[in-house]
Amino acid sequence: MTDLAAKASEGAQPVSDFAPLHLPRRLAIPVIGAESADSISAKAQGTEVERGEPVLDRWPESSAVPLASARGRIAGMTTREWRAGRGVPAVLFEPDETQIIAPWIPARPEEIAAMLERIKGMDLPAAIEQLGRRGVWADSWKSPDLLAQLRACLRTPVDTIICNVLDEDPAVPLQSRVGAAFAVEVAAGALTLAALTRAQRAWAVVSAWGSGEQSAGLAGAATGTPLKLVPLRNDYPQAHPTLLIHELTGRHARPGRLPVESGVLVLDVVAAAAVGRCFLNDEPMLTVPVGVRDHGGGRTHFVLAPVGMQLSDVLAQLEISPHQSDWRGGNPLRERRVGPATVLGGADASFTIAPAPPARNPDPCIRCAWCVEGCPVRIQPAGLLDAAQQDDRGVAREYGLDACIECGICSYVCPSHLPLLASIRKLRGSGNEGRE
Repeated sequence: MTDLAAKASEGAQPVSDFAPLHLPRRLAIPVIGAESADSISAKAQGTEVERGEPVLDRWPESSAVPLASARGRIAGMTTREWRAGRGVPAVLFEPDETQIIAPWIPARPEEIAAMLERIKGMDLPAAIEQLGRRGVWADSWKSPDLLAQLRACLRTPVDTIICNVLDEDPAVPLQSRVGAAFAVEVAAGALTLAALTRAQRAWAVVSAWGSGEQSAGLAGAATGTPLKLVPLRNDYPQAHPTLLIHELTGRHARPGRLPVESGVLVLDVVAAAAVGRCFLNDEPMLTVPVGVRDHGGGRTHFVLAPVGMQLSDVLAQLEISPHQSDWRGGNPLRERRVGPATVLGGADASFTIAPAPPARNPDPCIRCAWCVEGCPVRIQPAGLLDAAQQDDRGVAREYGLDACIECGICSYVCPSHLPLLASIRKLRGSGNEGRE
């Protein structure tokens, strides 16, 4: 057993890489799945709530239950951004000042077999209910809506579970760090979903680059189980489910649609760890691992933050200057600009904080075709820019609008600095082209 696997198997101390943050004065716990406040019923202001209890009296049936990350009281309702340009109702919650966030204690490898034995009689609807009741959800670039994927599995069987350990940004290797620190939880999550969906294959896709130390813990946790580690060359944006599924299975998965339509369920390591903790020890998802790259300070931080904590509060505790005005979620090429009030949960959990880039005025397109050559799905971004300028979605589809994964490579390589990615988002009607 490697040193890393031995450390995980001891299960006695929290992992130092993910030190828990202090509870802020106020949380804004997002109610994912609620399009408006009409579908929820708030508890009265001042209501005392214990750690792990619901912070609402009524919430959408399709969403995970919003839970209190600590003991505290309801302070009202608001709207917060949970990922770039997308708002959601949120419960304002004031934790007791004396509490600190509980660290994650790594599980032991032998706990996996006992867990799989316990869930043998559980069906998928019961598992979905347990995940929702314990506040487990995920919906990000690498891990599309987890609960929606599982509900879709009730109608469309899957044969493969893919646990995505690939990092989309080498400066913030959150996925590989979580996979190394909480290997047992990650393996347990992937194996649980494979058992419940009756999938024949369970894969953990790891980077083929490096020394292998990052995947050593997962290899140890997977020993003697059906979980198979699949090394893959991790060229950005390989971590996107559309590219991942095609590379591994040869199937086509349309961007913006659930991967289960292609017979594959995809989740990232952060989501897998939350699922694993839920079924190993019935642990609710009250905290999430977060990675922050501080370009001004030249450091990358990996911490545990409570669900509902604002990004500005994370930066304050990490002593990252808020005057760096370029805040992005995920790989910076995706141009997903986030604001100080962005709340943490099951969405993108890696962020880059940097000084504002210099303003660049676009030049005319020189028809160099660099955007086509750089595009991983081989669409024609320059043609999409023309279609956006003409507001012609019919022409846009001919140029490949529906196949775009919004990785941002076209805008990055364009020598004329044309707003290619922004034009694609405009065509898709996001309404947040300036922020994303």
